[in-house]
Amino acid sequence: MWARLQHLVFTLCVLGWLGPSSQAQETLKFSMADNAAPIGLAVRIVEAAYDQMGISIKKLPMARSRNILPTSIAEVDGIIAGPKLFETEFPALRRIDVPIMQIDIRIFSCSLEFLASESMTQKRWGQLNGARVLSRHTAGYENVWLGDSFQELFDMLKLDRLDAVVGPQIALERYSKRADRGCIEAVGGSLEQVDFFHYLHSKNGHLVPSVTRVLRDMLETGQIEDVTDTFFRAEFQERPSSG
Repeated sequence: MWARLQHLVFTLCVLGWLGPSSQAQETLKFSMADNAAPIGLAVRIVEAAYDQMGISIKKLPMARSRNILPTSIAEVDGIIAGPKLFETEFPALRRIDVPIMQIDIRIFSCSLEFLASESMTQKRWGQLNGARVLSRHTAGYENVWLGDSFQELFDMLKLDRLDAVVGPQIALERYSKRADRGCIEAVGGSLEQVDFFHYLHSKNGHLVPSVTRVLRDMLETGQIEDVTDTFFRAEFQERPSSG
């Protein structure tokens, strides 16, 4: 009897010892839009949050046009970040209701007088393929080129193959670091400022309260701001202006 009791105590101790270790080794797979300028920052923030929870994450870059589809059918555990409109189109997604970053949508052109032009809907516009937020600003336009990257779109703009590109301010800043921006400038004011959120698949609904708590704490204590500043210093030396 005593021997059996000792064996039971030993087994429970082993299980207790292995439990936290096993949890710490948990890995979640998240899809992310490939060639999307703001996603690099979102990755840093999401990684920091899960690191505090003892969970590692694996990033799966995908074309924007299919970024959400694997998540919606539970092939992955969620998406790194996206705007609110994702959840209306894909009800299997669970939004972590803490904004982790904000992007500033602008019009870029080589003509500072572009906005004074007539027949704006007939101009040659460029937009990132699959970017639902951006498509709202070119809806109904007759000539919209769907590019695979902002590098492609800005290159076409410099070569006068496009009249304007719609995208986030950070996209031009990243392009300027890697190539000569030439004639390209933001024209007019901000079209829209869009909050981005982290999303989990409904199969991971049990994690929503914990992830929400960690991200909210990061937001309220300034950790998200610190991660953001560090990211921009590494990428651009300073944060791009939203003005």
